[in-house]
Amino acid sequence: MQILSSPHIFSNLVLSFTSLFIFSRYFRTQPFISKWLWGIFLFFIALVALTDLLVYAGVESLETIHEIAIAGEMTLGAFCLVSASWCLIMRYKAGTYFFASTIGLGLLLMYCITWFGVEYVGLIIKSLAILITLLISCVGLASRQKSALWVIFSMMLLALSTKSGNLPIPMDPVDINHYMMVLSVICVGRAMRDQYKILF
Repeated sequence: MQILSSPHIFSNLVLSFTSLFIFSRYFRTQPFISKWLWGIFLFFIALVALTDLLVYAGVESLETIHEIAIAGEMTLGAFCLVSASWCLIMRYKAGTYFFASTIGLGLLLMYCITWFGVEYVGLIIKSLAILITLLISCVGLASRQKSALWVIFSMMLLALSTKSGNLPIPMDPVDINHYMMVLSVICVGRAMRDQYKILF
């Protein structure tokens, strides 16, 4: 199957490449724990895209890994997003306990979702994570942080991506979801770039 002739494969490829590129481009100078929190969030986005690409291309043996990756994105990835946003917006220097708590709780929920097969709980967790991150960003926006504005844009795009089937765009909802997530990841990178800049 030709990549360019399949919109689903191409959009997955763009999403996975963008996630890895943004991490390597903007997160090298971040503190160790903050970098790992953002890295886990972006890694799961890239992993879901890559496994979805391979499953769609015909590698059916990866369907289980794809389902686990989706659960990880909605739980562990979502928890890392909230914690990383807190560190970024609140200028919080995270310690080992903070990192271990985030990873431990995320892994526990990921295990519960995959073991009991309750994927809808992951959607609820992801939605709550987006909402909490938006609230944290609003606090940062009140203190005129430019990075907070980029995080708000990112979360808005991430939220819209979950409703891609309802958007009046002449494109497959799956591809709309992928490209909106690409824009969301780019906004995260911009937030890192403008971390210490004042909005106005």
